[in-house]
Amino acid sequence: MDEIILSKVDYSGLNTLILSLLKNSDSNVSALNRLNQTIKQARQVESEMISSDLITMNTVAEIIFTETGKSRIFRLVYPDNVSLQDINLSILTPLGCALLGSKKGQTVSVHAPEGYREVIIKDVVFQPEAFGDTLKL
Repeated sequence: MDEIILSKVDYSGLNTLILSLLKNSDSNVSALNRLNQTIKQARQVESEMISSDLITMNTVAEIIFTETGKSRIFRLVYPDNVSLQDINLSILTPLGCALLGSKKGQTVSVHAPEGYREVIIKDVVFQPEAFGDTLKL
C-alpha cells in the first residue's frame, strides 16, 4: 500500500467533519469509520509541501476504471458540496475516501458496495495547494 499524504489543513477539516457527523444519528457510521482510518494512517504535511500530482480535498482529477476503461473527471469535496448535476465526489463515498492522498499514476483499490474495484489516477487537473489555495470551499 502506498503512503497516504494529507495536508494538515485537510486533516483538521476531515477530523472536524467526522466528529460533527458522529453526533448525528443519521450519519453513515461505516463511511465515517473508513474515513477516520484513512486519515489516521496518513502522513500530515504543511500545505506548501503538497505536490501538484497529489489528490487532496478540492482536487480535480481524472480516473480510469480498470474493468471498463471508462474515465471520469471529479472534484473531491466535503459532503455539503455534492450535487447530482456536477463533478463533485464526496469524501464519504468509498471511491472518494480511497482516492484521498493518492498520486497521479497510482492504481487505487476501492471496496465499494457493488464489489472490489481498481481505478488508475490518470491526471490531476487542478491541485489547490500547489496553486496556493488552502481555503476549503
